[in-house]
Amino acid sequence: MEVILLEKIQNLGSLGDLVHVKSGYARNFLIPYGKAVWATAEARIRVEEKQLELAKLEEQRLEVAKAKAEVLPDEISVTRKASEEGSLYGSVSATDIAEILREKGVAVGRSEVSLPHGPIKEIGETRLDILLHPEIRSTVLVKVVQEQ
Repeated sequence: MEVILLEKIQNLGSLGDLVHVKSGYARNFLIPYGKAVWATAEARIRVEEKQLELAKLEEQRLEVAKAKAEVLPDEISVTRKASEEGSLYGSVSATDIAEILREKGVAVGRSEVSLPHGPIKEIGETRLDILLHPEIRSTVLVKVVQEQ
């Protein structure tokens, strides 16, 4: 399945690239989220015509990501109920972290919060990556403390 990318996608390609992807990835993610269009002859012509406009939009997204990265706090603290051994009753998910950052004035979606080992389930400190843009990655220290 060939698609034309409308923005830079990490490990796939950049704006205007014609790439071959699995049909499910195109149908379920790239096309519905406006990240790509089907690679038809008509679409190729339209993308070539809109290349400058799309490049300008991508530049704006990059500027917004840089601005978010500047105001992103270095660390955040989360209070949760936990057992005496330090295991949380529940967990701290990407949604929780995105909500805390939103309260601090930084609009971050849960999909931008990278939790490679899954939700946090222990008391302590964890470093997380916030993927604001394929070129912009910030690190936040999440301190999970026990509720008194």
